[in-house]
Amino acid sequence: MNNIITMLHETGLANGLNDTQLNTLSGFPEEQSASKGTIIIREDSRTRDLYIICKGRVSIRMTLPSGIEKEEILLMLNEKQIFGEISLVDGSPRSATVRAEEDVVLLRFDYQKLIDFFDEDPRAAYLIMRNIAAILAARTRNTNLLWRNLMIW
Repeated sequence: MNNIITMLHETGLANGLNDTQLNTLSGFPEEQSASKGTIIIREDSRTRDLYIICKGRVSIRMTLPSGIEKEEILLMLNEKQIFGEISLVDGSPRSATVRAEEDVVLLRFDYQKLIDFFDEDPRAAYLIMRNIAAILAARTRNTNLLWRNLMIW
């Protein structure tokens, strides 16, 4: 459990949580392993779980609407980063495919367990969602900078 608490802090998800909230949250995830090349999340699927990368690297991929089913890598994520947060927040189908680029160890937070926790502790829900918003904002800002740099060329 200590490793999970450390990982929660290192991802930024635990910012502002008290010890009781943190201990409760750390009891939720299930460890999951995936071999290199394994699809962890498929674009358009209806899952809503949240993941933390404990070991390894994953790619976030999107199918281009060209009719040839070509996937482009949008982002590479490493240890101590999260994915799955967009569907957790908005309930829409998955916006991208996530593939293990090497053998990975993940922590998977079941959507329903998180929602039940949020219902029981609205303050914790606010803090976690605020932290997810900060992570999303940082990714959006980085994407905007990449787009700006691409437009210059």
